[in-house]
Amino acid sequence: MLNHRQPGLRSVLTSAAIGLVLAVTGPAGLAQADGVAAAASTGAAASKARAVCPPTTLWANTGGAARNLIQYDTAGNTLSTAPLARDYGDIAFSSNGSTLYGVDFPGAAGSSTLYTINPVTGAETSGTPITGPLAGVSPLPAVNGLTARADGTLIAGSFSTSQIFLINPATGVSTLFPASFPAGVVSAGDFITLDDGDILAFGTPDTTSPSPVFRIRPDNTVIQIGTVPQTFGAAKSAGQVYAFASNGDINQLNSLPTTASTAALPVTTVKATGSGFYGATSTQDAGTCVAPAYTIAKTAMPARKAHEGDTITYRVTVRNTGSIAATGDFSDDLGDVLDDATLVPGTVTSTTGTANVTGDTLTWTGTLAPGATATITYRVTVDTPDTGDRTLTNTAVPTAPGGTCATSRACTVTIKVDKTKHCDKPGHHHGDEPGHGHDDGHGDGHGDGPDGHGHDGEDGMREEQGTPHH
Repeated sequence: MLNHRQPGLRSVLTSAAIGLVLAVTGPAGLAQADGVAAAASTGAAASKARAVCPPTTLWANTGGAARNLIQYDTAGNTLSTAPLARDYGDIAFSSNGSTLYGVDFPGAAGSSTLYTINPVTGAETSGTPITGPLAGVSPLPAVNGLTARADGTLIAGSFSTSQIFLINPATGVSTLFPASFPAGVVSAGDFITLDDGDILAFGTPDTTSPSPVFRIRPDNTVIQIGTVPQTFGAAKSAGQVYAFASNGDINQLNSLPTTASTAALPVTTVKATGSGFYGATSTQDAGTCVAPAYTIAKTAMPARKAHEGDTITYRVTVRNTGSIAATGDFSDDLGDVLDDATLVPGTVTSTTGTANVTGDTLTWTGTLAPGATATITYRVTVDTPDTGDRTLTNTAVPTAPGGTCATSRACTVTIKVDKTKHCDKPGHHHGDEPGHGHDDGHGDGHGDGPDGHGHDGEDGMREEQGTPHH
């Protein structure tokens, strides 16, 4: 969505669009919000309820001097940030969540482009010119509302007209949507398909007023249900709608009435980010239950037994098992490890994303494309003497939506510190003794290799047999 607070955009709007705001009218014959309250009160266009989806993350794009794609959880915590190539009037995931779209803002006279964006890197991967009536909006297309519908098309709004449009993302061809904002109101925020089947639409009468919020019924009648602080983007997670305000606040809408009203809707500000939002989206905006999915699995070497002075290497594998980009966060409480061992400085690494240790807790955050994997490793050295409980147990816990353990035992590793002394004779085995299986990828150290040597399954780690003690 458009950020009116950006100086460069303010001049564009002043010359290109603001003068049209109070003069625009919808095409003749299209349903308008004014005058439809009576139809709504008679029960016209009853909506069909949808199942509530599991939680998913929220995505927003900022513009102006700081163009970024930012992923948030529903508490407003930042999960990932990637730079963007340009200002987008809005972003939108496809109905199956596999593609992220963005439309340039404000566009040029007679021209606008629909881009595809890599949600992990923020890079543009393709661009398709928009044709048809949306491209012809005068003086500029100024597309600042974009959301997928369940049928795969995109619903779009403009700051230069009250008309609403549809876009075929494969061809870029736009057509008129059979509804529009009322006269004097243009698009400002976004479109969300609610769980009851209505489309929630955010408008604006000018550059400073609160945003009127409308329901578009399945029969394309339009009814205003209230107002919210000026909103430039919206996203849905688990049936809840989050509005991204012009002042940088992320507001959760506490209620979505079904009857006509111009009163302020109750909202809860989940985060005051201070960011210059232009738009927002989630994989559930189209009314489909698309959610992230990732697994974590943990292994160690040696897998089940160590001695004082031994170095243990831990490895956590995070795999995106879903069809959409996912943030596979986890935390790993090292409290029951560090009472027996010491973290080796400089050994915390990750193939992608960011791993940190604060106090006794290791955390990792990173966004993975579908099918992608991240590997996080760290090492500890068993204390000499070991004055702890001589048992090192720790569990990697997924902390982002959609996270699970690869198996029921894959997230936990337990290693016992052997009370016997080291043996310096060649051929004496430390860690697991011959005939005892090594980690099988379940993280419990009980390998199931047919020869008793036990491979770790998930990440290919193996403890060599016959290694002499240090």
